[in-house]
Amino acid sequence: MMSTESWPQPALRLWTLAQRFQKFVAVGAFGLVVNQAGLFGLHDVASFDLVLASPLAILASMVATFSLNEFWTWHDRGSGRIATRAVLYGAVNSGGLAINYGVLALLVAEFEMHYLAANLVGAAVAAVWNFGVNNAVTWRA
Repeated sequence: MMSTESWPQPALRLWTLAQRFQKFVAVGAFGLVVNQAGLFGLHDVASFDLVLASPLAILASMVATFSLNEFWTWHDRGSGRIATRAVLYGAVNSGGLAINYGVLALLVAEFEMHYLAANLVGAAVAAVWNFGVNNAVTWRA
């Protein structure tokens, strides 16, 4: 393992952010599996419209990813009540939900992309928002 003890502060902050982003991506991959499985189950199996199935699947993945991010990605940050962070996470990720669903709806309606592929694109765009704002707000340094 590389020693970072002698690194200047800006380089150390960037390194730490990169490490945290890698964890966030791993957690996000798990959340994406929850999201995709939920979306498939709700839309294809239970016949829910995409307008309802997508947000419900995203909400399920938000619950799973909050827990993993709280106890792994940002385990060393965040003070105060976990309920406060959960509410902040929900608010931030609701913005991500809107981004994800907006991209999905656009790609399905305008480009006739399969809804599961469109969901992957939407999730990738939303992930950038979710990481940036959660890092700055939910789990502040």
